[in-house]
Amino acid sequence: MTPTLSAGSRTLLLFGALLAGLAHAQPPTLPGAAVGASSVGRVTTTTRVTVSDVRASTVDGSAALPATLAAIRHDLGGAAPDWSVTLAGKAFTVVTARSVQDITLRTTLVLGPPDGVPATVRSTRTLGADGMNGLAQVEGDAILAGWPLDGGWSGGPATPPGELDAAPLLDLLLRALARPDTRAALLEGVQAAPLPVQTTSTPSDPDADGRQLATVERRYGPWTLTTGGRGTLPRVTFTLGGAAGEAQGTVTIRRDGLVQAASSVTRVPVQVTLVSRGVQVTLTITVEQHTEVTPG
Repeated sequence: MTPTLSAGSRTLLLFGALLAGLAHAQPPTLPGAAVGASSVGRVTTTTRVTVSDVRASTVDGSAALPATLAAIRHDLGGAAPDWSVTLAGKAFTVVTARSVQDITLRTTLVLGPPDGVPATVRSTRTLGADGMNGLAQVEGDAILAGWPLDGGWSGGPATPPGELDAAPLLDLLLRALARPDTRAALLEGVQAAPLPVQTTSTPSDPDADGRQLATVERRYGPWTLTTGGRGTLPRVTFTLGGAAGEAQGTVTIRRDGLVQAASSVTRVPVQVTLVSRGVQVTLTITVEQHTEVTPG
């Protein structure tokens, strides 16, 4: 299974370098890595999407007729309500420039399924001494389904502090509901607001080799998006309650400030309300993602 998210503007929503994405896990000091310093990480990301708690009733509260539910399923087309995918590859990061005020990083992230063609994305950004990311320049292929939701764990342009682009999550949610042409129609004209992110981290003291381990917790939400409702398209509302999404993991930082390894588990339960043909369907779509980065 190797479905892709369309190229173009959504490619700009890819996540940047490990170091840039994980700046929140480090003290607000500029990494000491010299120009030419680099890191290579083996990245494995496994994503599982499940649908649960499905309930249907007419808008006035009575039981929905089977024929009406069948018509709604036809409107949506063939979906993949429960599925999983694993992507594997590497993240390459190199320091291309530095000054007293900032450091510039170039990252290449290559990920793909075991039996498919990988996607390659390259990004360049500047990390300031305060840990803030500058605007990233991104180019490359369309991302694959199951692409990392949060560049803070996997490598690739980081979003502004406190925000996370919702496009990869929205892609997974729609895959659980509708066939490709219906997904495209539901996405038409949609500008998804970013997910709010709260981060807490607890860094350890450096070891004898200067490595530092940081325990990191990320919480996502609240977030909501409504789309559809035109013609036979159902009106769909996605809702993530306040801080309902969560991720926990660890990051190992080298003596020079570049990331050596990372491990995380992310779980995002999204409530879905679908209204069509006088029927309201409610359900929960849960996205779980496990990401490992090891020295490559």
